[in-house]
Amino acid sequence: MNRYQKLAWFNLIVITATIIITSIAVAIEFHMRGYSTIGIWFVAILVLLKFKPFLFKKPESRSGVVCDERDSLILKRALSFAFKAFWWVFVLSSFLLWWFIGPRNSVPTLTLPLMALGGALFITIVCSVSILVQYGRTGKGEVS
Repeated sequence: MNRYQKLAWFNLIVITATIIITSIAVAIEFHMRGYSTIGIWFVAILVLLKFKPFLFKKPESRSGVVCDERDSLILKRALSFAFKAFWWVFVLSSFLLWWFIGPRNSVPTLTLPLMALGGALFITIVCSVSILVQYGRTGKGEVS
């Protein structure tokens, strides 16, 4: 398993754990108090994504190869697919939000930051899954 695959798995594990832990905490707090103030924990757990450069360092020796042309092409395709998918989902969700709320009503102020955070998570998830899928299509006999 190369560096990009490890990064993709790490992204998916951290984001999944964050969503599960935050959802459970918010559900428990809603049950106990009727409202929730735990949303900050969502962002606090996602800070783990910033530790990727320390956990998956590039090789420091000259003989250590970071990536080759195939790895660069896979990363380029994954990012391209993630951004294309993001824009389709973002535009569609904006229209759906307008359709459900209506043209005469206003959007709550919390909606826009949540859409930005959701978009960033969506791009990370789609890019990570697309990296794993592209590596899974070829290289079955890879030895690390």
